[in-house]
Amino acid sequence: MSNLNDFLENLSSDAELQVRYLENPEQVMEEAGLSEEEKEAMRSGDEKSLSDLTGDQKAYKKVIRSPS
Repeated sequence: MSNLNDFLENLSSDAELQVRYLENPEQVMEEAGLSEEEKEAMRSGDEKSLSDLTGDQKAYKKVIRSPS
């Protein structure tokens, strides 16, 4: 499994990680070892980019976004 797949899986199931991600997404992505391409996909929230990188058509649903 890729770093991004692992990250999304952890993010979808770990409430503490979710809070940390909402507070400082850049730091949490860096700690997870995501590549710049993976970080950009997370920043954009682009469904196709996330699916292409993970091979998971449901990856987009695992992304947590802070309220606007």
